[in-house]
Amino acid sequence: MFLALFGFAGGMGMPMQTSINAQLGRRVGSPFLSALLNFLVGIAALLIITSIVEHGLAIPVGSILKAPPWVLFGGAFAVVFVTGNILLMPRIGSVQTAILPALGQILMGTLIDTFGWFNSAQRDMSVPRIIGVALVIAGVLTVVLAKAGRTKGNAARKAVPHVWLWRAFGLIVGMCMASQTAVNSHLGIVVESRLFASVINFSVGTTLLIILNLILLKTKKPGEGLKGAPLWIWAGGLFGALFVVGNIITAQTVGTGMAVVILLTGLMVGGLLVDQFGLFRAQQRPVGGREIFGVVIMICGAALFYL
Repeated sequence: MFLALFGFAGGMGMPMQTSINAQLGRRVGSPFLSALLNFLVGIAALLIITSIVEHGLAIPVGSILKAPPWVLFGGAFAVVFVTGNILLMPRIGSVQTAILPALGQILMGTLIDTFGWFNSAQRDMSVPRIIGVALVIAGVLTVVLAKAGRTKGNAARKAVPHVWLWRAFGLIVGMCMASQTAVNSHLGIVVESRLFASVINFSVGTTLLIILNLILLKTKKPGEGLKGAPLWIWAGGLFGALFVVGNIITAQTVGTGMAVVILLTGLMVGGLLVDQFGLFRAQQRPVGGREIFGVVIMICGAALFYL
């Protein structure tokens, strides 16, 4: 059970990764360049871990070529997830950036399980799973409305334009995360290693981000913003690698369903901490009892859904 703490730590690291990447994006002037730097650090860490655990990097390319093309889509979904979080964080805060994608993840996970998309095992909708989804939605609404009420009551805080559109975008980001998980799960079967699948996922994402930056980057000297930057500004990729490895270790230790619950719990706790204390120079957004209550409802709903 001690190994399952890696999953909790990986989940906690995701909001911190987002906070760091948001700061990095401000310094380099582009969320896409920030995401690329994050991916480069993450893939470097994953290559080291994979080469140690798998005793090399002999990825079976032939097996990938025989698989359906969508096994490589995980990297694209990851790009949407990482850059989406960078865009969401300064607009809706860490807690909502954690819970809204979590809801999107569960909604998309329901569709994937029900219809067997991405070669996933089909699972019929049962009453406990329906109740679980309802609890997650109730928890999300509790947190969002609590945050909205606090923001409305604080005249000093500038209102975010089109905030509900950003919240809807948060759901889409979470749906991409669920799709990435399903795709990478099948890719792990194809290459007979979840770590190999993670390396491929990061490689595809890095390639897409390089192309996007070549097309979109307008800053001639993006490195100027990194002068005098704190060392932790590079830690986002390490948190991303921790999330991947923690997911693998936890799933192998306690099973996939429990692993998701542990990761989501860590994700919620990390989001609360970042908002409450303004970690990594994030905007401080005090957390109240209603937000904590909403997060607890979400965790209970996720447990009912996955277990």
